[in-house]
Amino acid sequence: MTNHALLRVRLKLVAWLLGCLGLSSAGAAHACTCASISPAQGFTRAEYVFTGTVVEEVSHTWTVDVDRVWKGADKLAPRVRLLDVYNGIDCEFYFEPGRAYIFFAIVAKSSRYVYYQPEVCNWTRALRSTRVSSPRGPVWLEDAIVDDHGPGGPPKAEDPWNRLPERLGGAGN
Repeated sequence: MTNHALLRVRLKLVAWLLGCLGLSSAGAAHACTCASISPAQGFTRAEYVFTGTVVEEVSHTWTVDVDRVWKGADKLAPRVRLLDVYNGIDCEFYFEPGRAYIFFAIVAKSSRYVYYQPEVCNWTRALRSTRVSSPRGPVWLEDAIVDDHGPGGPPKAEDPWNRLPERLGGAGN
């Protein structure tokens, strides 16, 4: 079994175990049973909070062009790869190419290239899809993040995927 395949099996096992333990949160775009958490709790739980547009999907792995970052900007590149470790179980994600989302993610490093993993029971969802309570009344989730954490900023890290052997010689994304 390759290292990549072994990692996927391990990550699926961890995801299954977490699901069995009942770790969960507010209604994300999947079929898991999740306990309610506030956007503030979701923000605290995530390592990375950012918006971006899905530009490619291959076997439950998505390439996302990052627009704004509220948490983790120093480590996020302008283009990131998301890995769905929940693929094949109730908690799997479905992101539509061309659509913009707000992501609450953690790192899921694989070999020497970094993947990010949307947190299954957090607030990852399409932009302009969910209203939440705020002091000024119901607002879009991403607007609540702006209210609480400012406008966000651009990602600041170099894209490690640019160092892939087949891209050496000056070719970028």
